[in-house]
Amino acid sequence: MHNKLAHTAEHAFIGSLQRILGTTLKVRKVEHREKDSSVIINLSNLDLETVIEAQYKVNALIYSGRKVKTHSFETMEKARLQFPELRANEERIKLSDQPIRVIEIEGHDIAACAMNHVSDLRECEFFFVTRISRLGGAAEYEINFAVQNQAKEASTILSRKLLHICHYLGANMNTIENTVKKLNQERKLYATKIKRLTIEYLNKIEPTVIDENGKVNLIDDIMYGLDDEEIRSFVGKKASATHEDIVVLIVHIRGDEDESASVYFARTQSLKPIDCNKLFNQYSYLGVKGGGKPTFVTGIIHKEKTKELMKHLIMDVRKTLQ
Repeated sequence: MHNKLAHTAEHAFIGSLQRILGTTLKVRKVEHREKDSSVIINLSNLDLETVIEAQYKVNALIYSGRKVKTHSFETMEKARLQFPELRANEERIKLSDQPIRVIEIEGHDIAACAMNHVSDLRECEFFFVTRISRLGGAAEYEINFAVQNQAKEASTILSRKLLHICHYLGANMNTIENTVKKLNQERKLYATKIKRLTIEYLNKIEPTVIDENGKVNLIDDIMYGLDDEEIRSFVGKKASATHEDIVVLIVHIRGDEDESASVYFARTQSLKPIDCNKLFNQYSYLGVKGGGKPTFVTGIIHKEKTKELMKHLIMDVRKTLQ
């Protein structure tokens, strides 16, 4: 029974999206699970407000008791002759030799579908979107939703979470959106400041000569609470230098509560005798994890072992350069 409810509600939802967007949508997959259902649609862009508006329209159809009719046709051509705006996944339908079943939500949506459906949308009781996500690099969106008792349970869980969030942030249901927007703006501002501080700090590290001939420079440091992305970018740029002989060894500890530290170990192409990956991984007994290429390695280590690891790696580099 639940699948009938969920599948009928899915038709109403896709029909609502089509009316808002003014285009026919292709549904690639529909899946029903114990706690919710999901629909995957081919669409290059889908904003949150559109989904919210479609959800509202579905519930309006449910409350009005919109009727659902089932039609049967021998061929898709005959179905389209009667319903020119028919929505259908023809690739899947071609794999079946069964008659074409068309589900019509009166005055709202018409789609070819072999699944069972209810005869009155009122049976769905309540439609509730629980999640929206874009699928990788594909022009697709997966939308999770719940119907009837599932929807009531999901909305209760969400309400509890929202009330907890309001409590933690010192806000209420009327102000929570503005509070979160403000916090997000502040987060972006702090992130920008940390990036700038990271760049300034990295550029102030004084390299030291590490070989007897005075040609190879070592850039090494232990950093705290800065930006990993900028550190990685800095190490990459130094390793790609073509007119210098450079070894970079930087350890970054994000915060006092973190037990692990990030390790960045790299060298320029000219220093071929130094295999960063080989040198790094020989210290697995210290608990290091990670790897990469002979020229650039990233990994993690317990922060209490960082100085020991750096000491060993610098000694190894010195020996290799002798």
